[in-house]
Parts: sequence; C-alpha cells; structure tokens
Amino acid sequence: MKNQNLSNGKKLNKRELRTIVGGKEMCIDPFTGECRKYGRGCAEQQCQLIIIDPIERLF
Repeated sequence: MKNQNLSNGKKLNKRELRTIVGGKEMCIDPFTGECRKYGRGCAEQQCQLIIIDPIERLF
C-alpha cells in the first residue's frame, strides 16, 4: 500500500488509527523480543494468551 498524503485530510486520533489497522496492537518489544503486555488486543498470538494456573484458581 502506497503512502499517500492528502492536502484536505484531517489528522486521526489514536483510536481512529487503531481501527484502520484492525484494532490490534503490537505488544512485542522489538529490543527484547518479549511481550510488553498480554491480552486480546495484541496482534501477536503468543501475547494474546493469558496463562492461568489451574491449581491456584481452586483456592
């Protein structure tokens, strides 16, 4: 997709920009390769999973 600058366009806010890119956020830190945060809003599959310990959940 080519980057096009329009003379009569308006600047979008953060929420509007996120909607255009699919609503997913890049959660992996490029320097460490680890997830900065976890949740459904992450684009990476490994950062979407929230691991819950089943033994801890019983108590």
